[in-house]
Amino acid sequence: MYGLNKKGFICESKYDVSDEPLLAALLTTGNGYMGVRGSFEEYASLRVQGAFVRGYIDEITEVCEPFADNEYMKKYYLNEEGLKTFEKQESCVNMPDFLLVRVQIGSKTFFPHEGKILKWERELDTRAAELRRKVLWDDGDGNKTELTFSRFASFERDNLYCQRVSVRPVNHSLPVRIISGVDTAVKTGGQIITRTDEARADGCDLFVSFHANNKFRFKAAYAVRNRFPAGELEQTYFENGRIGASVLCAPAAEYVLEKTTYVGTERDTEREVCEWVKEESLRYGCDYAERRAAHIKAYGEYFKPMDVQIEGDGEADGWLRFASYHTAISASRHDCVHGVAAKGLTGERYNQFVWWDCEIHQLPYFIFTAPETAKQLLLYRYRMLAQSKKNAEQLGYKGAKYAFCSSVTGEEKVWNYVRHPFMQAHINSDIPMGIINYYECTGDAAFMLEYGMEMLKECSLFWLSRVTETNGRYEILQVTGTDEHHPYVNNDAYTNYCVAFVLKRFIELCDEFNFDISGEERRELSDVASRLYLPKTASGLIPQFDGYFSLSRSLEEAGKGTLKQFQMKKSGLYHKSQVIKQPDVVLLYTLADVGLPRSSYAENWDYYEQMCETSSSLTFPVHAIASAHNRRMLSFYNYFMDALKIDVSDLHGVGWQGVHSGCLAGGYLAVIHGLFGMRANKSGLSFAPNPMPLFKKITAKIKYRNREIELRAIGNNIKLTLLKGDALAVTVESGGKANLITLKKSYEFIA
Repeated sequence: MYGLNKKGFICESKYDVSDEPLLAALLTTGNGYMGVRGSFEEYASLRVQGAFVRGYIDEITEVCEPFADNEYMKKYYLNEEGLKTFEKQESCVNMPDFLLVRVQIGSKTFFPHEGKILKWERELDTRAAELRRKVLWDDGDGNKTELTFSRFASFERDNLYCQRVSVRPVNHSLPVRIISGVDTAVKTGGQIITRTDEARADGCDLFVSFHANNKFRFKAAYAVRNRFPAGELEQTYFENGRIGASVLCAPAAEYVLEKTTYVGTERDTEREVCEWVKEESLRYGCDYAERRAAHIKAYGEYFKPMDVQIEGDGEADGWLRFASYHTAISASRHDCVHGVAAKGLTGERYNQFVWWDCEIHQLPYFIFTAPETAKQLLLYRYRMLAQSKKNAEQLGYKGAKYAFCSSVTGEEKVWNYVRHPFMQAHINSDIPMGIINYYECTGDAAFMLEYGMEMLKECSLFWLSRVTETNGRYEILQVTGTDEHHPYVNNDAYTNYCVAFVLKRFIELCDEFNFDISGEERRELSDVASRLYLPKTASGLIPQFDGYFSLSRSLEEAGKGTLKQFQMKKSGLYHKSQVIKQPDVVLLYTLADVGLPRSSYAENWDYYEQMCETSSSLTFPVHAIASAHNRRMLSFYNYFMDALKIDVSDLHGVGWQGVHSGCLAGGYLAVIHGLFGMRANKSGLSFAPNPMPLFKKITAKIKYRNREIELRAIGNNIKLTLLKGDALAVTVESGGKANLITLKKSYEFIA
């Protein structure tokens, strides 16, 4: 049983073993460097337990036996020849479990499925990034004990994880033994792929080093420091993959263990990792209160710009904070070893590959709240540029071709038994869209000169060789858009419009930065940009791809529910239907804003909302924004709440695999883009608010070109406050008219 408590935090008020897998994902603690699923300290479950460090990758044997039982799967989805050779795949590594703490009371060991739970409270404090649990336990013989667990991944120091366990006998004086250890017997993808190199104890403290065993063989180490309650330190044990130290506690009213684990991999340092971890761990003691105070200060400063406040709707306020918390812990703040994955650091699903979601759905969140983090995500793409140029060469194209599924090398990691992801060339416009968006909103010219312009150039050169000249225009043939129900289409609208936008903007930026491209390249880029086919009917309706409107407008439905999800029956005729998996065209008006005139927005929104089945979580925030833009505020609310609760309500039934990180990032974006109508492009910053009558008051913040601005809405009254930075020209829409104002301190207007 779980939901929001009175403090607005996600809380589990009753233990139910069936909730363990889902809550393990929802209650993940992390800091962008590491993510630790919400499993219990007292035991590990292979389906629940998980500790991940960004970019700590190796190869697994991935067992897959898909079966094509309909025409769509047979013809378009599966490459059954590929299945014959597919065996190995790169994946994040599930690292040894350092959470392990066991409490023995008399002859009984505390487990939630043993004895009797008299009281159970577990909450994820999203304002402190701390997971807490309080249990009143009867051992089955009437002996009652109160156990309290607290833990966090430090924002003070990325490599540090802190735990505190309190044991308080209620009605007995039985002896208490506390064990703290590390469990190295963990699996990734159902197989053991780490090998322990060293496991030893030094009094109360532990040291474990290991390496991934198959391909990259990255080394890593833990230095665990324990502050046990007073008592007799017993012999260290190592059995069944577990190493631990234990204390038979001296009689007391309360027994407290404080445990810090310093996590390090060879990707964190140029020094020998074991020596580095040992040395660095000595900088941090076991004082939980001290480490917690430093952590909360650092986290609070980082999270403050992300923390939207909604008054008048506690559900929306609490779940939006939960969504923003998960987004905040999904991306590394201090390095570009890896990007941000579709599941963040909350599970193994999708192997923690970096997809197009990163630049279109997740990067904008950080651009407006933590631009230095956004920069790290783009620097990851720069690290992959050399390999991306090799990818293009191997395919017979110019420039660079970024991997649709990207890991740590930049090579394409799409599963070779599926067809259409290889055709999702839009990744090569998504990344440039992210670079351009970052520059427009930060003004970071140094980044553009050193990294950004080079990436834009190589992606643009790719498109020169990817387009086809036909009947006096350029076309992009045989691609798959973001809507994977329709592979191998010609002139996918999302792809074509984004490519045209990127090429035109790149040419402009070449002039702005005096960037060196040859005259021939400039002429070719200008020619393609001006003559690339941008499909649109006379009425302004944009066909998703060539022939789209000639397809059937229906698809056989199965099942019931509030979500408009179609279950593929044996007919499997997605490719013959207009039903789409997720928005393509609507993205062009929302998160991938290419400057389309708003005159045809409502027409396209009306059409494509009806055709979209929302089988991708990325649909919900896009639809929320589009609903707000078109003043359909009840629809906004429904899509907005679905975006925030995609995993809490387990709308797609796979929440236990990890949260839908891109969808959760869309909660914040739905507020600033949808409700406040914010746009930021080469023309500057503008607001065309869409009042939300269901909320009493909304307060959000953005960072824009070295400025911090607070956005506030009370009914139709909008207030912009410059919190930091120089005065700024801003366009605001009031009464249907656009007005250019200078924001010096604060400015109020009626939407």
